[in-house]
Amino acid sequence: MQAKLNERDRPPRTPTPGDPVSAPLTDGARQRTSFLNSLFRLHYTELVGRLRKVYGVGPPDPEDVAQAAFSKLAELDDLERIHSPRAFLFRTAVNICLNSNDKLKRSRAFVRSQFESNFSQRLEEKSAESVFMGKQDLERVAHVIRQLPSKQREILLRSRFRGQTYDEIRQETGWSQADISRQLNKVMALLQAELDR
Repeated sequence: MQAKLNERDRPPRTPTPGDPVSAPLTDGARQRTSFLNSLFRLHYTELVGRLRKVYGVGPPDPEDVAQAAFSKLAELDDLERIHSPRAFLFRTAVNICLNSNDKLKRSRAFVRSQFESNFSQRLEEKSAESVFMGKQDLERVAHVIRQLPSKQREILLRSRFRGQTYDEIRQETGWSQADISRQLNKVMALLQAELDR
């Protein structure tokens, strides 16, 4: 059941799409901006806290997801149709997290499959062409790894080659788990992009 807003909490009617951008704000536009700002002040901290509790520190980053949810709400032309802006924000944020996590899982699975396919078969079972292509892939990956900033390279080596957990890396380096996760995701995306070329 959706909660109804009081009349004073209802968003104002939005200005017509034909309004020139350079024109001064109308009362309706000011009311809309004020309404969106008050929603942001009321729900941003709670939304980030809930995302952090349910999905952890990232990826995706809870602050980025909350900002994206507010952006989706602000893009709507007719805010009056939203019976519960808070529920809209929370549902949108959850959907963004789920989509991001699915994409991240697919990316990691693809990179893992590429690594495994290059190393799992015995050399004598491979054709000369597949050996050559595998060698090219490895050279491209090695090139990307050499180009990484030292922090990202260190995180990749510790996580993927030494098998350390984020917590073990955090304890040994002093970097936050959120930063470790973000940096590793950037590296994996770079490696995947290189393998896709």
